[in-house]
Amino acid sequence: MIKKLLLLIIILMTSLFGDTIEYKADITAIEAYKMQQNGVILVDTRTKKEYDFMHPKGAILIESYFEKDGQRVFNDDFVTQVEDLVSMNLSKEIVLICRSGSRSKKVATILAENGFSNIYNVKTGFVYDWIKEKLPIEK
Repeated sequence: MIKKLLLLIIILMTSLFGDTIEYKADITAIEAYKMQQNGVILVDTRTKKEYDFMHPKGAILIESYFEKDGQRVFNDDFVTQVEDLVSMNLSKEIVLICRSGSRSKKVATILAENGFSNIYNVKTGFVYDWIKEKLPIEK
């Protein structure tokens, strides 16, 4: 509850003052793959259904949205789940990927606003970049 309130305050303050905290960078799937090969965590932010169908090899699923009654609902525990993944090391490098880059971009910004300092977003995502580049996948 306190994290949700803090997130709401941060969002309100940034909208009032116009200064949003940005994540590190948008990158290509090839850059993400190279980073992953060097030990950087690759987080797939799509739904479990999408992930189970096909995902980047070695990616860890943390859903940014859940499918509920045919609609996407934001995962209020997303930040906490990422914090748990990195054992509260907010400077740990993390690459986020989704289908097209929009969901991962949104949660990359949220993570940056919550103190994460090395967040990268695969700009055009899994379908439009990772698969196009024929990078390793798992089913």
